[in-house]
Amino acid sequence: MGTYDPKRILTEWSNGTLTPDMAIGHALQHIIELYERQSIAEVERRKLQAQLNHLVNKSATNQATLDRMLGSCPSLSK
Repeated sequence: MGTYDPKRILTEWSNGTLTPDMAIGHALQHIIELYERQSIAEVERRKLQAQLNHLVNKSATNQATLDRMLGSCPSLSK
């Protein structure tokens, strides 16, 4: 079951060619699609957050390693 794009729904509603039942049906289809997209976006956001957390931890580990290496370098410890 397809649905009209929102502009077409408004146009047909304004022209009186869209019944209230049809308008509700189209609106419900759009709401369901928005919920589906929101769920997908949330999954992607969580994946990105996990990647960011991993990179932050890796960066901290790399910084600690670099600090330790620089601390043990005689020419830089003056």
